[in-house]
Amino acid sequence: MVLAQAKEQIVAGPEALNGEPYASRRADFLARSGLENVTLEPLPAHASYRRYYRVHGGARPMLVMDATLDVTEPLMWFVTVDKHLRNLGLTAPEIYDYETTDRHELALLEDFGDDTYDVLIDRGADPMRFYEKAIDVLAYLHNHTEAAKADVSAYTVERMLNEAENTINWYAPAARGSAVSDQARTEYRAIWKDILGKMPPVQDSLVLYDYIFNNMMHVPGRDGLNDCGLLDFQAARIGPAVYDVVSLLEDIRRDLAPEAFQVLRRRYLDQARITETEKEFDLWFSVMTTQRHCKNFGNLVRLFVRDGKPQLLKYIPRMRNFAWQHLQKPELSGLKNWFAANGIDLTQDLKEGFEHANGYPKR
Repeated sequence: MVLAQAKEQIVAGPEALNGEPYASRRADFLARSGLENVTLEPLPAHASYRRYYRVHGGARPMLVMDATLDVTEPLMWFVTVDKHLRNLGLTAPEIYDYETTDRHELALLEDFGDDTYDVLIDRGADPMRFYEKAIDVLAYLHNHTEAAKADVSAYTVERMLNEAENTINWYAPAARGSAVSDQARTEYRAIWKDILGKMPPVQDSLVLYDYIFNNMMHVPGRDGLNDCGLLDFQAARIGPAVYDVVSLLEDIRRDLAPEAFQVLRRRYLDQARITETEKEFDLWFSVMTTQRHCKNFGNLVRLFVRDGKPQLLKYIPRMRNFAWQHLQKPELSGLKNWFAANGIDLTQDLKEGFEHANGYPKR
């Protein structure tokens, strides 16, 4: 089966990678890398279609990343960003070997272990220690003159608009029981285009896109910023530097006290200047966080309705609260009014049985 055909089977989920023919292809890849006698331990899958396997029996800690079924982010995107981050002096996994063919996309990576920031906090570590380190890494990245020179695509207004439409495609039917009208869809897109078109200048940088604690690891034996290992950055692009600050400080998986938010905001602004004024920074923060939540409203509903993955639905209330707070800004009043006019109440939970609503995109 060629790669294009294999990717048509994604409906089976990433678990399909544990079976054949994928297991044999991983074994062949490892043999070509001089690792004939190792064994692989599948690591827990998350929301993506990539799977990771821990190598046992090798001379050093390694992982195999199998991106064969990832239809949106080819392996070479990961390779490109990984090399760029390492050249900038940040910590990303060393890539020992990789192959991209019409049958598979595989990489042999440095294994940083299991200590993501999420895991360490859940064990009782002080979250502020990791928030501060993550802020410092972002400030370093945004101050680096070469950061925006990565060979990746731009995070364009068109892409932001398309992502924000996830709310229309998936969240709107869940919230109101039916799809919005074509006119409402056109108005929603026009409102977003107007908002983004009126924004003040902001510095572009490498946007890691999912800059959250689950994608950061404590790497023992390294000093300073280098003990922060970065993961899952294959979706990176060049765009507004504020986006990753948003991802970190309004991560839907964690509560952050308002006082801690202000301390971290100040810590970032004391190190990096990506807008002319702090007021402009705050406006960009509100717009980007609202755009990100509009994207993820739809993503979380889609993962449940289409893919049968309810695990992330518990984060929708926190996401709604974030978005509702930012929609109070005058610059976002048009969007707030659109939600009200179309019967989408961001102060209310989704009703039971929403997965059976009409108006979802065809499977």
